[in-house]
Amino acid sequence: MTSWSEELRRDGFTVVRQLMPPTAAAAALRSISRTVADQLSQVNLAVPGDLHAQLRALHSADLDRYKRTLGALWRKADIMDVMRHEALFAFVRSAFGWDDIFLPGGDVLLLMASDLKIPDGYFGVGAHQDFPSVQGSLDGLVVWIPLTDVDTDAFPLEVIPGSHRRGLVTAVDETSNGWRITDAYLDQMTFQPVSAKTGDVVFMSGFTIHRSGLSGSRLRIALSTRFDNASEPSFIARGYPTAYQRSVHREQFVPGFPSAEDIATLWP
Repeated sequence: MTSWSEELRRDGFTVVRQLMPPTAAAAALRSISRTVADQLSQVNLAVPGDLHAQLRALHSADLDRYKRTLGALWRKADIMDVMRHEALFAFVRSAFGWDDIFLPGGDVLLLMASDLKIPDGYFGVGAHQDFPSVQGSLDGLVVWIPLTDVDTDAFPLEVIPGSHRRGLVTAVDETSNGWRITDAYLDQMTFQPVSAKTGDVVFMSGFTIHRSGLSGSRLRIALSTRFDNASEPSFIARGYPTAYQRSVHREQFVPGFPSAEDIATLWP
């Protein structure tokens, strides 16, 4: 048993320092900057040089466009490349002894800054477990990858060490961001902030209670994905389930688009 698997078994999470090459996060941030710049051009704004300033400009100019842009970023190939990096798969196989990996879905880009709050919208996630939103292998992993350095001044991930041993928590309230564990259940429990630098990766049990830290003065960007263990007996017996279901929106988002003229501009 490796030290990382021992930590995961004991605490419900482990931080692997500098697992990812430094080029990975840098490429992802450049990709985000390009997309935000494209959106700023749509509202006829100059593009500031700093990513945080670019996000502020888009947030101030067109909040709906800002929200749609953030919601789309996880689908970029450069972002997916980080969440599907071979260093992650190789580590899980060697450190945790997994032979084969399922990808259940639920990939997400998480961005927080005090000046980028969305009124009545997402600003961090309250205390929760990820298993209910995956329902895959019992030893399934949450893989949390910071693209910026994260500490107590940058909205850190906060966990309750050892809480994974409690199993599935049913004392929850339903919110717009999913199930939130009740304050009464959390009484007397202590959250621990997790500091992680770019290149570090946090591996966490799907049963570990965690939340977003709400204090910070710096921009925090992180990616979160999930891995299921293809060899876990109950996962095999249950036929490899995932709570994420694929659906197709067949109605046109923009009525009448594309027209014959639109197509002609592409292929005259």
